[in-house]
This record gives sequence, structure tokens and C-alpha cells, in this order.
Amino acid sequence: MSATTPNSGPPGPRRWLGLLVAVALVSGGVVYTVEQREQDADARATATQTVSPAPPKSTKPSRIAAAVAARRVAIDTILIRRAQAVQTGNEALFLADLDPANKKLRAAQKILFANLVEIGFTELGYSQAEERFNPSVLKAHGSTTYLVRILMRYQIPKVDFTPVTTELGYTFIARGGRWLLTADNELDEDLGPGAHREAWDLGRIEVQRGPRVLVVVEKGDTTRGRAIATEAAEGLHEVSTYWPLKWTGSVFVIALDETEVRDAKFADEDIESAASTGTTFSSLPGQDTADGTVAGGYVVINPNERDRVDEILLSHEITHVATADLGGYEPLWLAEGAAEYVSWRGIEAVSGPGEVAKWEQEVVDDAVPQLTSLPSDAGFYQNSADVYGVSWLAVRFLVQRIGLGQVEELYEDMARNGTDQASRDRILLSRTGLTEATLWTSLTTYRPQR
Repeated sequence: MSATTPNSGPPGPRRWLGLLVAVALVSGGVVYTVEQREQDADARATATQTVSPAPPKSTKPSRIAAAVAARRVAIDTILIRRAQAVQTGNEALFLADLDPANKKLRAAQKILFANLVEIGFTELGYSQAEERFNPSVLKAHGSTTYLVRILMRYQIPKVDFTPVTTELGYTFIARGGRWLLTADNELDEDLGPGAHREAWDLGRIEVQRGPRVLVVVEKGDTTRGRAIATEAAEGLHEVSTYWPLKWTGSVFVIALDETEVRDAKFADEDIESAASTGTTFSSLPGQDTADGTVAGGYVVINPNERDRVDEILLSHEITHVATADLGGYEPLWLAEGAAEYVSWRGIEAVSGPGEVAKWEQEVVDDAVPQLTSLPSDAGFYQNSADVYGVSWLAVRFLVQRIGLGQVEELYEDMARNGTDQASRDRILLSRTGLTEATLWTSLTTYRPQR
């Protein structure tokens, strides 16, 4: 689940330790070129066309298979070293397997290393997924090019309840009897949304920490980072106060001068979203299941809104973070309505009920007539109508009807089990006596009590 607001794998390096005994095979792996792969494929095709009896199968692996296995061990060994380097703060080890001819990569990797160390991970590991093929990359680097999708599995202390996974694309080449990392961005366009766009991938950062808060800003942007950390702590308090779910996690807020971070996109100058909460995955979509397994969420601030971040905005986003790992099948009107409910309770605490009453009347008079049903998931964030206000009104109506505690239980049930419209209506009907259609009808005839 990802949400926006309007202006308001393997368990770490230990998995690969057993492979270190096979490092002696590495020199054999570098001779396996693309041409030899093609020759091997031609040989297999020719063999299938002959009518002569096949000779007895050898019990020894083919030279090609042995080279592929050796290459895998070599790359695994490099990945182990990189993870160990971060955990031990050893920059030289982190840079040891880089292509010395690529000075730009070395400079970027030094920044990456400093960022990873500054974040601090209780767990960090890299593993190979599948090999990829790109003719232009092969042409650029030569016949020994090995382009591979990499799974980075990590856990930020107090932020991630469980290790989570992101993906990278690495380009390796064989030179002088060893494998070298020569590029880390040539597969980016073929990866999932936000891959290789994590906070630590985008220039030198600094981290501001507070109780249950971690904020990332550009190096030297200390004052802004501390201010956002303070607002995030207030937002956490509002979520704890106004939403019944007992969430004990910490919030990770990314406030960089970047228009694309993770799966948040703020590329248009007139974009209305002030922030976005994107999910983290313990298992990526397509890795074990089609939808993946959601682990939590990180908050990303629109760079144009960084000076206007307050606890109201962050309470909305932190509500998304607190509910992210419940399943993610809740309808967007419920997800955004709940987040708006929390933030407007915060406004009410500051400004009094009059401000909320004014907003409620505006939604009833202006926003509801623009729609013919509850906002659907499809096109929710592109809808020009005030779908946030209508979603908030729906949740506010349900709170008045069944109580806040029951609405929170409804949310959990929907998030875990609302996989289709029939399931959503069944859950909503059993818990409120309404379907989405009859809830909408109720909103069209709702008149606030003053």
C-alpha cells in the first residue's frame, strides 16, 4: 500500500559462509564468456539432432557448468565482503572489488558506504537473484559481462520489525583472473518501482534520531532534520492518542532534495502531494507471492514541502505506517479516511471543534455532490474531486455509528481479508450493517448535528 496526502530472503551474510571454501574455483569462472555460452547452446542443439546413440553421461559437470558455479561463488563472495564491510565500518573492504577503471563508481560507492554506516543496520546481506541480459551493456563492457539482479536484505533497528528486501542491479566483468563490480545502475529501469532509489542511494545524507523517530536529510541540513524529528514525535503522539491500534514501531522520515525517492514521485512542480508513505517488503512482489509480504512503511516528504512539515501532515502519514503491515487490502477510502480522521483530530485539539465542523459542512455541501459513489481505488489519487474529504467523512460517519474501536477492528479485517469487492462488502456489512453502496447512500443524506 502506498498513500499520499494533499497539501496539509536470506538472513544476512551467514547464509553464504559455507561458500567461502569454494573460492579456489573463482579463476575458472572468469573464462566463461558470452560467445562460449552461445557455442554451448549450439552444441546442445546439434546433439539433439543426431540419430546416433548418445554416449554414456559423464558424472562430472561440464566445463561450462563448472564455470557458472565458480562465477556464482565468486560473486557471492564479493557480496559477503560488501555486507561485512558495512557492518564493521571497513571502507577499504567495501571498495576492494570495484573496477579500478571506473573512478565515478568508486566515488559514488564511497558515499554509499558512508550512508550505510550512518544508517546502521542490525542485519545486512546481499544475494544474487537472476541473471539479466542487455545487449548495450554487453557491448559496453565486453564478453565477460555478468548483469545480475541483487536482493539487498536489511533491518534498520527500531524501524523495521523484520528484515526487509529491496533490489539492485550490478554489472560485473572478469579481468585479470577475478570478477569486478563495474556498474550499479545499468539495470535500474528494469527493476521494480523505487529500486536503487532508497535514501542512502541518493547522495550524502545525515540522520537525526529521536525516540521512535529517524529522519534522513542531506548532509549538513541539520536544523531542518531536527525540526522534522520534533514534528514527527508530535505526529506519533497524535496517532497513539487518536487511533486505537497499539503500534510500538518507529517512523522513518526521508526529507531529501530529490523528486523521486523509493516509490514516491514528486517530479511535477505543481504536484499537490506533500508526502507519501511507501511500503517495505519482507518478500518482494513476485518473489514468493504475487503481492509480496508487506513489512511496514517509510515516509517520504515532497522536497518542495520540507519547510512546511508539521505534526498534522505527519500524523496522517504515520497512521499509514502504523497500519501498513496489516495486509494492505483495505479500500483506499478507508485507508485515507482513517489517516485524515487522525490528523483532523489533531487539528481539533489545537483549533477546537469549530474548525472541524466547518470542514465537515464543506465536504457535505461541495465534495459529496461531485461523486456518485465512495471513491474507488482506481484513479483515487488522480481524482479531481475531494476524495480525501469524502473518505474522511465516511470514516467519521462510521465512528459515530459504531465507535472508534469498532472502526479500527473493521480496518484490520478489511486490510487482511478485503481482497475483492465481495469480501469488502461482506466484512463491512457484518461489522456495520452497511455495504459500500448503502454507506454512500447514507453519506448523501447525512446532515451534521450541530
